[in-house]
Amino acid sequence: MKIQQDILAWYDLHGRHSLPWKVKNIYKIWISEIMLQQTQVKTAIPYFKTFIKKYPSLKKLCEAKLNDILKLWSGLGYYQRAENIFKTAQIIKSKYNGIFPKKYNTLLQLPGIGRTTASAILTFAKIDNLPILDGNIKRLLSRMYGINSNILDKDIEKTLWKFSENLLPKEKASEFNQALMDIGSLICKKNNPVCNNCPLQKKCKAFKTNWFDIPKIKKKAPIKKQKIWAALIINKQKKVYMKKISWNMLWKGLYSSPIFSNKKTMDLWLKQKNIKGELYTKSWTFKHKLSHIDFAFDVKLFEVKSNKKLIVIDDNWYNLSNIEYGIPKFQEKILSLFKQ
Repeated sequence: MKIQQDILAWYDLHGRHSLPWKVKNIYKIWISEIMLQQTQVKTAIPYFKTFIKKYPSLKKLCEAKLNDILKLWSGLGYYQRAENIFKTAQIIKSKYNGIFPKKYNTLLQLPGIGRTTASAILTFAKIDNLPILDGNIKRLLSRMYGINSNILDKDIEKTLWKFSENLLPKEKASEFNQALMDIGSLICKKNNPVCNNCPLQKKCKAFKTNWFDIPKIKKKAPIKKQKIWAALIINKQKKVYMKKISWNMLWKGLYSSPIFSNKKTMDLWLKQKNIKGELYTKSWTFKHKLSHIDFAFDVKLFEVKSNKKLIVIDDNWYNLSNIEYGIPKFQEKILSLFKQ
């Protein structure tokens, strides 16, 4: 089929061949595919390299603690992915004798692995030849076939899966899938697609009709705004008091300075811990933006002379220079402000 030849020829010349997970190693491919969920390639690369350096094999990962994985994940966001990696490693260790499963239906039973991720793992590991349909490929196929509908609609998604399946050359499945992802990411961008460089230009209905705003997707919810109060507590030994975040699923499993959704709750907590809320020595404010929420942080610094009078857990004090647990980006910002 001419279209397949054009896509593969483009990939030979312009595709991303040197990505660090482009190896025939199902473990490394799995880690990369989980990282690439909701994360761009350029952002994922340094995290992937650090992760593989720490855990070069599935056997090493199976020995890891969740907190160790979360620490490596700090700053990458969507921390449920790190927890899914930990859960999957434990399942593989106990149920599959530490050997990564190589059957599609088995992969679908593992945490964080859906149809596209399972197909990508098996195809890029050269174990099976399966179509994939990530966000980039959805956009590319929708434009090419002129689908002016919500690509999140179940029926539209079924149609796109069929297109992806029909296009796939079984003898070159891995290269072809990567080519589609690369074209979608590098050329058929969400905004300002570079159509003059696209090998599919002559076949593309969007290009022929100058209809580049397709495909339509459901309108995004307005970005929420939320204020957070944080108590940065430092003792005489210059250790910082932190606790596991419990009230917000965004940072589940990570550690931070005590944070609160309102000042009244923070003041009550400080009083319960024998910390006088009015005796803060410094205060900072800063913005922390996520894709769907804009946080406004109000940080109060409390420098305590002794831990003896405080009603806090002794094990929750950490050296500023060597924090053993995963912390979110906002906590890095808080500590950075203190060190300035």
